[in-house]
Amino acid sequence: MHTTESSENYLETILILSKSRPVVRSVDIAEELGFKKSSVSVAMKNLRERGHITVTKEGFIYLTTAGRKIAEMIYERHEQFTRWRVYMV
Repeated sequence: MHTTESSENYLETILILSKSRPVVRSVDIAEELGFKKSSVSVAMKNLRERGHITVTKEGFIYLTTAGRKIAEMIYERHEQFTRWRVYMV
């Protein structure tokens, strides 16, 4: 299960947004990351082809089990790093 750093960042962003919104759309991801919607659309196509997300006909994005596993791993890694940095300061 090899993923790129970019893919991991997108998956983590979807996870984070899904915690505060009823649905996640490409425009939400673009706004959160400061990217163009066209760039996000390409990334979502790649994630969908890899089986990490599903996209409904309305454009709602959901993590698959595999995508959620990666997103949670990345999120936890970032949380641990943040806790470590706060501890060290």
